[in-house]
Amino acid sequence: MIPDMSDLQKPICYLICVFNDQQGLDTTLASVFEDEPLADILVVDDGSMPAMKLPKAPEGFRLLHLPLEKNLGLIGALNSGLKFIIEKDYIYTARLDAGDTVNKGRLRAQHEFLEVHPSIGILGTDVQAFDSNNGQKLFRFNNPSKPKAVSRLLKIKNCLAHPSVMIRTQAFSISGPYDPSFKYAEDYEMWRRIEKFFGAANLPDIYVNKEISPHQMTAINRKGSILSRLRAQLKYFKPFNIWCWIGVMRSIIGLMIPRSLWKFLRTGQTQSS
Repeated sequence: MIPDMSDLQKPICYLICVFNDQQGLDTTLASVFEDEPLADILVVDDGSMPAMKLPKAPEGFRLLHLPLEKNLGLIGALNSGLKFIIEKDYIYTARLDAGDTVNKGRLRAQHEFLEVHPSIGILGTDVQAFDSNNGQKLFRFNNPSKPKAVSRLLKIKNCLAHPSVMIRTQAFSISGPYDPSFKYAEDYEMWRRIEKFFGAANLPDIYVNKEISPHQMTAINRKGSILSRLRAQLKYFKPFNIWCWIGVMRSIIGLMIPRSLWKFLRTGQTQSS
């Protein structure tokens, strides 16, 4: 049951979706609890068996539990959480994945930036990737920070790390929920959709540490991920924009590159997609 929230509320809500990953959820929440209690924390349990157990939140934090009766998959869980967040009138939605951790100051830095930049609807941060098996640092995403650079690169690839973003909830209200037809690239398609109404930017500092596993869905279905991204690029294609052409060609080339070579190029890059 979701607790009564009539006495809310903080302006920010963390949105964390989890399925059968108690250890990952515990790790993530522990890192969140080390920062300032600037956000309520909504954990969407996507039909886990057994159900996820939530720890006792430290003083100042509000931990909310949204258990789903059956497994809907990431997109369904995200949309269930968004529906709740929109209905409760949170001003900002901060994403985070179970298993990932945050560094102190993340929420304050993003909140202060968005408060003074009303035209920006999505704000990511730099991200450090690490191996989920041994904790070894792998690479830094190092995405561009300035809005113009982000807008340009979004035509080519995803340069907003999903677990790092803070989004104006108004942007979700205007653009609509995540589109299930863009599985493996639901975040990328969402950013392109929101970009029609708001700008996007990144903070250059590392505020999120993301675990990378060979069992991640985008790694298992690389072709499906690229095809989904290509469909999004074609959906928002502008024929007189050179960056749109570069993005489409990059995705087509990605489909032709062997998996082993793609893996080498990917780990050699400073960005995840």
